[in-house]
Amino acid sequence: MEKVFKALGDRTRLEILLLIALNPDICLCHIEECFHLSNSTLSRHLKELENVNLVATKKVAKWKHYQINQLGLELVDLIKKVDQQDLYNSVSVKSALLNKEPQC
Repeated sequence: MEKVFKALGDRTRLEILLLIALNPDICLCHIEECFHLSNSTLSRHLKELENVNLVATKKVAKWKHYQINQLGLELVDLIKKVDQQDLYNSVSVKSALLNKEPQC
């Protein structure tokens, strides 16, 4: 459990987790659209979430798609309760601005 909380100790990873929760089966290209991070930095954050079983990936053609796992869903519910919606609302705005055109 310590590794899970360490992974969530980074605000960017929290935002990524919430974005995936709001957008089931989200493609890596859409996550990149929301975060102004280098590809390697974003990949590192996603790998960290995957390593502690908060998210899972599947390959669709040449794209990676991310889904939230049960533990991730439970933590998102907890985050919504203790965060008083600040973090959740900022990610909701990012999610709403996503270009949902199927390119992947």
